[in-house]
Amino acid sequence: MRRLATILCLMTAVVPGVAACATPQTRPEDAAPSASATWGTYQAEVSGVTPGPGVRAVTVQVKALAGGDGCSRNVRVDNQTEENGVIFADIVQESAGSAIVGACPTFEPAEVTLTAAEPIGDRPLSLNQKTWALRNGAYSRCDENLGCSPPKDRCDSTWTRAAVRGLDVSRHSQGHVEACDGNWLIMTVPDDPTSCGVEPRPGCEVNTAVRRYFLRNEPAGWSTVARTTSGGCDVVRKAAPAFPRKLCVDLEPTTRFVTAGPPLPTGQPGG
Repeated sequence: MRRLATILCLMTAVVPGVAACATPQTRPEDAAPSASATWGTYQAEVSGVTPGPGVRAVTVQVKALAGGDGCSRNVRVDNQTEENGVIFADIVQESAGSAIVGACPTFEPAEVTLTAAEPIGDRPLSLNQKTWALRNGAYSRCDENLGCSPPKDRCDSTWTRAAVRGLDVSRHSQGHVEACDGNWLIMTVPDDPTSCGVEPRPGCEVNTAVRRYFLRNEPAGWSTVARTTSGGCDVVRKAAPAFPRKLCVDLEPTTRFVTAGPPLPTGQPGG
C-alpha cells in the first residue's frame, strides 16, 4: 500500500532469531553489531492500542527488538495519512542488529503516541497494514477475513467466504452455498479452479475435483466436520449425528469443475 522510503529489509512480522537480510556465514559469537554497522528502518510489531491521551491521540504498544547491542532505537510513527475515514500509519523502529542472526533474540515493550488532526473517535486505525477498531472503549485487531464488524447472521457471505479461506483449497476457489440454517452449513468448493492460470492458458484444460463441505457454527466461525464427493447424509451424519437430515437427504454427488483455455494456434504443438 505504502512503502517505507528508508527501508532496507521490510519485515511484515518481527520474529525472534529470524532476520530478513541475514548472512548465512554469521556466527552467534559475532552477533553484536560493530560500531560501523548500518542502521536500517523496519516495521515494529504492534501488540496493542489504547485510547488517549486526549481525544486526538492513541497510545500504540510495541514489541521492540532487544537482547543485544544495536537492536532498536527511535521507535516512531511514520507515513501517517487519513483516507475514507481510516487513519493509516507505519509503526517503525531503527535497528542495526536485526540483519544479524541471533543478535536480537528477545523483545522489550515500547510505546509511541499517534496524534490526529481531529478527534479520533471510533475511526479504524490501519497500523502496518493491520486494522484496529474501537469496541466498547477498547481497541482490538480486526480479523483479516471478517473485518472489524462481522454480521451477526452466520449465513451471510462474509462468514461463508471466510469459511472457504480456511479450507485446504486454492486461494482462487469460491464456494457455492447449498444450505445454511445458522447452525449448519453445506458448501461445494473446487480444489483449484485456476491450475491453468486465472485466465486459462491456450490449450490448457482445468479438470479439478469439487468437494462438498459440511460445517458447524462455532464461536470463532464455521468449522468443518466432514468432506465428501458423494451425495446424501451418510458421511456427515457419521461424523456429526446431530446434523439435520433434511439438509442433506436430497444431495446428489458432486460433479467436477471443468474449464478450458482457447485452442492453441495452428501449427503449435498440440494444436
